Amino acid sequence: GSSSYIDVKKELTTPPVTIDVKPLPSGKPASFSGAVGNFTMTSSISSNNVKTDDAVTVKVQISGNGNIKLVKNPEVAFPNDFDVYDPKVEVDIKTTTAGSSGTKTIEYMAIPRYAGDFEIPAIAFSYFDTKSDSYKTITSEPYKLHVEQGKGGGTSPVVSNFSNKESVKYLGKDIRYLKVNNVHFVPNNELFFGSFMYYMCYLIPAILFIVFFFIYRKQVKENSNLALVRTKKANKMAVRRLKNAGKLMKENKKEEFYDEVLRALWGYLSDKLSIPQANLTKDNVEAELAKYGVDDALIKEFMDILNTCEFARYAPAQASDAMDKLYELTVDAIGKMENTIKK
Repeated sequence: GSSSYIDVKKELTTPPVTIDVKPLPSGKPASFSGAVGNFTMTSSISSNNVKTDDAVTVKVQISGNGNIKLVKNPEVAFPNDFDVYDPKVEVDIKTTTAGSSGTKTIEYMAIPRYAGDFEIPAIAFSYFDTKSDSYKTITSEPYKLHVEQGKGGGTSPVVSNFSNKESVKYLGKDIRYLKVNNVHFVPNNELFFGSFMYYMCYLIPAILFIVFFFIYRKQVKENSNLALVRTKKANKMAVRRLKNAGKLMKENKKEEFYDEVLRALWGYLSDKLSIPQANLTKDNVEAELAKYGVDDALIKEFMDILNTCEFARYAPAQASDAMDKLYELTVDAIGKMENTIKK
């Protein structure tokens, strides 16, 4: 009655698989940022009529088959004097043997500060269509927005839509007109000429003119370069985004952690180089960093982090300290960048 079964060790190997990776053809549209597959895009605006200091939300949905997770947010160009916030992104993806499919929903929020009539230009999204082997561009309709004066903003000027964004950015913040109400006249038999008040009437306007001249000149100089303003924000924004990544790392949410680091890096590079995220790709970011005098070693660090994040999201479980190391590398790379690019 001995057992008729025995354990036999056998080594099994799968046949090798050859993957043919074709390069994307030339002639990429300006709004192409790496989307490959077959997609559709819809967009909507929360309201076409709002009051100053009320939020306006533009919602964009990209659906289809392909690398939806890697699709960068299309650029929504709000008027220049709107306060614009980081978009809220939700991704719903199903992965099967046929590939990945699903929807990416992006909500862009901005707050108008001035009354007037504005236009949000058409939103463009380009992708490489694998069925026709060609680039395709989807464009939304532009949105017209009427902003009425809200409560508590009576001093804000009413402005119309504008072609030169710089021309209205500081409208209402420049030197105000001098008020000349309640002018008091004195008889000329009172000896005003040569008196203390006579000299003060010359001296005070002269002092005010000099003070306002220097304040105005400094304001114009600082704000004529929007890139400077964005650079000052860059490090603060990166640290905030990496804090979210740090929380995800502690919660051991691997996939979300790498997504968050990617978002932080692309957002940081966009702010630092003053280039919209939609125009930044792995193909051109090296050249753009080199233009700003970033050394090859630091450029390689950034590219390694980007590549590691993209690979790690789909790779099998790695060592538990892999996220820690990547987090430290990212903080270190941004720190070095802050010391490299000085504007």
